[in-house]
Amino acid sequence: MCVPLAALAVSVTVASPAGAATEIQLREGCGYLGWGEYRHCDGGTGSSVDLDVEDIWGNLYRYCVGPGKTDLQPVIRWRVTGAWWNGGVGCGPGFEGPA
Repeated sequence: MCVPLAALAVSVTVASPAGAATEIQLREGCGYLGWGEYRHCDGGTGSSVDLDVEDIWGNLYRYCVGPGKTDLQPVIRWRVTGAWWNGGVGCGPGFEGPA
């Protein structure tokens, strides 16, 4: 009886780190998080997507993001107020310039 319980404890311990990333994504959500941060939830595919990013003056910029959280603010001069997927996929992550 002790052996199966030990095996179960090892299985649970090994499985926990893999589920941690999914738990964080679910807790914080996907898409624009506010304060210039965007989370791309790719479902494990490793895809990158093109975003339209809007600053406080209504100017639009293009930014490509990979899976996970990206801080959009450092390359955009004015405060970022929103970001959304514009339909583009398979781009090279980084700032692409004005839309």
